[in-house]
Amino acid sequence: MSLALGIPASTVSSALRPFGPVESARATRHHVLVDPKDLREALGAARRELKLDHFVQLATIDVGDAFELRYILTGSHRALVSVRTRLPRAAPHVASVHDLLPPAGLYERQVHDLFGVVFDGHPGLSRLVLAEDWPEGVHPLRKDFLVEAAARPGAKGGT
Repeated sequence: MSLALGIPASTVSSALRPFGPVESARATRHHVLVDPKDLREALGAARRELKLDHFVQLATIDVGDAFELRYILTGSHRALVSVRTRLPRAAPHVASVHDLLPPAGLYERQVHDLFGVVFDGHPGLSRLVLAEDWPEGVHPLRKDFLVEAAARPGAKGGT
C-alpha cells in the first residue's frame, strides 16, 4: 500500500492566498508571507483547511531592519507549511497565538527573551532562557547585540 504524502500546491494556494503570496517548493514544503495583523487568521485557516494539527516550531530571523517569524506546522500528510510574517525592528509587536497553538506559548517566551519581540495578549512573557538578572532590553540574538551591554554587576566572567 502506498501512502501519498504532501499537499497539492493548488490546495495550499486556495487556502492561504487570501493572506499573502504562497510559494510551494514541492508537495511537502509550502510557505506564505502574511501581514502581522492577519497572522492569527492565517494560522487558523491553515489548521482548518489544510489539516495542520501539529505545531513544529516558531523560528525567528533577524533580517536587519525587521524580524521574520516562521510558524511551522504539519499534519498526517507530512507536509510542512511555514506561515511567515515580518515585524519592523522599531516596533516588534504581534498578537500572541498561544491560545490557537498552545505549544507556541513557550516559543513566544523564548523569542521575547532572545530577540525582544512582544507578543500582545500572551499571559506571561516572563524569562525563559536568560538569567533573571539579565539586563532589561538586551537581547543576545539580535544582530545589533553588544556583549558589553550584557555585563551584569557582580557576574563572574571567564572559565
